[in-house]
Amino acid sequence: MRTKSNTPRAFSGNASSVLIVSAFAHPHIGGIEVIVAQQARSLAAHGHEVIVVTSRCAADEPAIEDMDGYTMVRIMAWNPLEKRFGVPFPVWNPGAVRRLAGLMRRCDIVYVHDVYYVSSVLAAILARRYRRPLNITQHVGIVEHDKKFVKLAQKIVYGSAGRALWRWAETITVYNRIVEDFLHGHGVTSGKIRLTYNGIDTNYLRPGTGDEALLARQRYGLSPDVPIVLSVGRLVPKKGLQALLDARGPEYEIVHAGPGSIPGDVPGVRFLGPLDRRELRDLYQACDLFAFPAVGEMLTLVMQEAMACGLPVVAAADEAYSRYDLDPVGIALVDPEPDRLRNAFLEILGDPARLEYMRKYSRWLAEDRFDWAKNVIAHAPANRLSANSVTYDVPESTLAQL
Repeated sequence: MRTKSNTPRAFSGNASSVLIVSAFAHPHIGGIEVIVAQQARSLAAHGHEVIVVTSRCAADEPAIEDMDGYTMVRIMAWNPLEKRFGVPFPVWNPGAVRRLAGLMRRCDIVYVHDVYYVSSVLAAILARRYRRPLNITQHVGIVEHDKKFVKLAQKIVYGSAGRALWRWAETITVYNRIVEDFLHGHGVTSGKIRLTYNGIDTNYLRPGTGDEALLARQRYGLSPDVPIVLSVGRLVPKKGLQALLDARGPEYEIVHAGPGSIPGDVPGVRFLGPLDRRELRDLYQACDLFAFPAVGEMLTLVMQEAMACGLPVVAAADEAYSRYDLDPVGIALVDPEPDRLRNAFLEILGDPARLEYMRKYSRWLAEDRFDWAKNVIAHAPANRLSANSVTYDVPESTLAQL
């Protein structure tokens, strides 16, 4: 339940008071936004008092809102780079310092999502000023982009402010080995890193029935008979969109869901734009394959959601996957080139036995590794879960049952 409020919910002192700072949160669409909401809800459900501080980029967004057991505080911000270049980078107004400092003095522990943003740097400086334990979730490393100034800005930020924030942090949570290696490359020691999965609700995200799939296809005007390859994410170069578009063919239709500038009319490809969580779940259930040809990303939130809904996955191969002990038959990891992607789609869609095995393997992975209830401990205050305690072994007996 969400209601507007004039003041943030007061910290009572009877439980740990948690301040979560993220450049973006609801209603902005993206993976970080989903994770922030899950973290806040889970901590609130475990008895902690939680306030999320984020950007207010639209005048019609409430400045303060009571969410599902926690309070959302939105600070007025400008976000021109996202509109012009597809680069989300909000800049808070000067009053943010005073507002955030007031909340910082009243909390026990601080969580910051990704050091790249001005809001994260400000929160870390204030946490250090008021001697509050700082915990960071680092979602990505250097993100590929077609604008050189964007890549340069990332390198400058991570090489300067990023290093300082990582040094100040008590713990740094990462969701995959690529980001772990990225942190090691910037001098972060293993003892400070928590390697875990971000986590999803596997009760809500589940395989659909035939009737549910048919209804979803009808809703979006999709053929009931043509196989559908689904892609989800922002329309930016790092997601490998061009390679996916070049892999289109008459044997299947490619459907993309996510915000961004749609690249005109592309035969064999449908762009649905941004969808809410319920719509996205229904779309997962209606499709046949999930494609994620992004370079430098792995086991992302949308991949986990697709797997929970029983979608076979074709993803860009990366050496870091070798450390997760994944079944190469259960998940297809290929070079993100159009011909390789297309061959993988045709091979899987043309092999009913492989398709069914991959469906079951995807669902098993989601339940065994990605369920939020199993991973929430890594987001709890004062937890000292180390990266070395996280294992990725797949029991042979389980694979035999798939």
